[in-house]
Amino acid sequence: MKTKWLIKSTGRELFNTEGVMNVTLRDIASKLQRSYGNITYYYGTKEVLINELFDDMHQELNELQEISRDQNLLSYLLKLPEVSFEITRKYVFFTVDHNELKRNFPLFFTRMNELHNNRKAQWLGILNRLLAEGYLKSDLSEGDLQYIMFLSGCVRTAYFQLMDAAAYDQRDYLQTVNALLKPYLSKQGLGLYKLYLNSEL
Repeated sequence: MKTKWLIKSTGRELFNTEGVMNVTLRDIASKLQRSYGNITYYYGTKEVLINELFDDMHQELNELQEISRDQNLLSYLLKLPEVSFEITRKYVFFTVDHNELKRNFPLFFTRMNELHNNRKAQWLGILNRLLAEGYLKSDLSEGDLQYIMFLSGCVRTAYFQLMDAAAYDQRDYLQTVNALLKPYLSKQGLGLYKLYLNSEL
């Protein structure tokens, strides 16, 4: 299992720094000073390795999100960018190399999209609950909630795609993502939002 972990860890680091399409299994073997056959024994193709890294990322995200659930729903939503930041950065090639993955690994990309669509449905459910509980402005429509979700996703993606990796900053990311929600919060929601910001200072 140690060998498999080393392959995944090294592959992830190389994908992040060099780009997923610029790294081969032979590159990973060379980096580890192992034979190519030793790598393909565990991962017959690069796509198999990518799929397993994707599973690892989602497992880590799910575990962190479960830890964060034991609090007010709006506080939970505001906390998520903070707890997910390090994991997104750890597997940043999934965000940065989105188009390359789509073009070169269509089966994997279909699977990735399915999981992302499931997450979108979960987020929409959370936004609807926030609306029902009075944390969002009462005149927001279903289309407005979908727009909030779309805008948040775009900003999260753009942050990692456009920023240099050395400039990634958790606090800046947290404030950028959460500021998107502020215009849509009710008076009750704004009160909790301000309390959350003060707790982060």
